[in-house]
Amino acid sequence: MISIYRKDLPLKSMMTFFECKIDNPKMDKQIKKIIDKQGDRQQHKSNVKADMTEWRMQDKEGFRDLAEIIKAVAIKGSKERYNRDIDPEIIDMWGMKYKSNEHAVQHDHWPALWSFAYYLNAPKGAPGLYFKEMGDQGGIRNLEPGLLLMFPGYIRHEVKSTKFKGSRYVVSANVSEAKQNKPTQNAKLENLQKVIKLANYENLKV
Repeated sequence: MISIYRKDLPLKSMMTFFECKIDNPKMDKQIKKIIDKQGDRQQHKSNVKADMTEWRMQDKEGFRDLAEIIKAVAIKGSKERYNRDIDPEIIDMWGMKYKSNEHAVQHDHWPALWSFAYYLNAPKGAPGLYFKEMGDQGGIRNLEPGLLLMFPGYIRHEVKSTKFKGSRYVVSANVSEAKQNKPTQNAKLENLQKVIKLANYENLKV
């Protein structure tokens, strides 16, 4: 059996982020309405210790429009950062509503290629994402209404407990490259024909 050892080496490097501003009040209103309606579907059992929707919201009204923007940013960012053309796929997408002193524990979204945070509003004093690995550089990206932030999925981050008035609405999402060469129904049948003998393949269900 091979023994594997973990080594944590101190490195001084830059973490590449991408961001843009979105001005779409109609979309924001639709998303907020759904977040309010769903309430806390996760019952504070996820890393988010605040109201959180279901995990896969990318086909819901408002979220759907945001998903298309996110995929466009992922394409551009991947080309600029890694010189790669990708076919992005949203793995999951969820909405959150933070109130005063609510927080998110430190976590990451590996193996996602990119992770996103979209701020629908920015209450005075409400916390932004905190990136501990930025160390002496600071680590907090302050909130701005309409700010869409994209960062590598392996970067650990959290939301610190902070006192503020009102509600902080945010949407997060994870993006990976769409799975290539997914086997089609015909391909599955052809593969089975190579290893088994059946008289009636058209009735075979896979």
